[in-house]
Amino acid sequence: MSFDIMKSRRKLPAPMHDRSSYSIFSVIRQAIGKDLTRFSIPVIWSEPLSFLQRLAECLEYSSLLDRASLANTSIERLHLITAFVVSTLSSHLERLSKPFNPLLGETYELKSEGTTPFHFIAEQVSHHPPISALYVRGQNWTLTANVEPKVKFQGTNVVAIAQGRSILRIYKKSTLSQSSSQLCTDENGEVEEYTWTTPSVVIHNILFGRLWCEFQGEIDLKHVQSNQHAVLTIKSHSWFASQSTKTTDMFKYNGYIYDGNDKISAFHGNYGHCYYAIDDLKDVEIKTSSCCSAHGNNCLHLSSDPILSPSCNLILTPSSRLIWHRSFPSMTDKELALRHQYYFFTPFTMCLNEHILLSHLPPTDCRFRKDIRYLEQGDLETASIEKHRLEEQQRADAKKRENGYEPLWFKKDDQGEYIYTGEYQRRNFDHCPNLFS
Repeated sequence: MSFDIMKSRRKLPAPMHDRSSYSIFSVIRQAIGKDLTRFSIPVIWSEPLSFLQRLAECLEYSSLLDRASLANTSIERLHLITAFVVSTLSSHLERLSKPFNPLLGETYELKSEGTTPFHFIAEQVSHHPPISALYVRGQNWTLTANVEPKVKFQGTNVVAIAQGRSILRIYKKSTLSQSSSQLCTDENGEVEEYTWTTPSVVIHNILFGRLWCEFQGEIDLKHVQSNQHAVLTIKSHSWFASQSTKTTDMFKYNGYIYDGNDKISAFHGNYGHCYYAIDDLKDVEIKTSSCCSAHGNNCLHLSSDPILSPSCNLILTPSSRLIWHRSFPSMTDKELALRHQYYFFTPFTMCLNEHILLSHLPPTDCRFRKDIRYLEQGDLETASIEKHRLEEQQRADAKKRENGYEPLWFKKDDQGEYIYTGEYQRRNFDHCPNLFS
């Protein structure tokens, strides 16, 4: 149920299959203009994770939220939360495989202990439209979201939009002691709430060339109890830009923290690698000769094309201050060089589908899915057969269902959002169906 990243596995049981002889366009051309979340994609284009596990990946840098809950100023707290939101984007640039669609009623639990404890619970609460509900409790904070992904093929690109907002609540008066490894249980006291939505992601070169992706749009992170908010603007790629501009602007973002309409702080970075606060607003337009000094691992190792350069060439300002950078400190150089063979999974991602005390999990947990397990083991044919069986079984179950689906661990409120009931912690799973049998 809980995991220790330093003791977890270093690679998957088998490497990813070679896709060079497969055309993704030949598969999705039948779905032009349609929602690809309702379209069965061949297993060769999948990665051995459920979408619920992909949502859990957002917690890789949850330590930023721990730091935010202890921040001394509202500005520093907004910087740290915005940096966390950026960190959730960082893994997507390399990951051009599709996670498995969750079955209705499928769940996933992940518990981290140690210096950055959190408890993640997710359930697929709706099939049409597909909606995943999640709840995370950390040190002095909770994170909730209803995620409704929409993926469409448009021209030469695939556009993915994760509709739904995330809600972060920071509890200023918690019963959690600084030395305790247990998550707080008392939500009484002062609460600060922050909300945001995820920008769209575009996958390029579906027809020809090397696949690559980028995020587009803005993120508006709002502090509900005040007029303060952070607006992050992503610099989108343009084919009409000069080569130098493409190289300079690729995967970059900048933004401001506002109090009402007044700018009170600024930030910039590379959403595949780093987040810098700009402590002096007068510095925003002043560029130095220094580039990003953070080491770690930029996730842009996609090709030798200078547009997709693996180096972070973010130009700093005089008062740029590093808040976050992407790093895999436990990986050796050899393991880093082989990441492309294992779906570009990070050490954190490697943990997500491990056999961790399966007897303590409900039978709906996606670690019990055999199609995902077969793909992880490199058995493409058996994975395809099992995936098809589960999809047919879900269709048959839907026809038998008369009164709709009642989620196991979430309840729909008056606003139409699925709210966590708190019952999962009781660990009474007798009523859970054998979803994958």
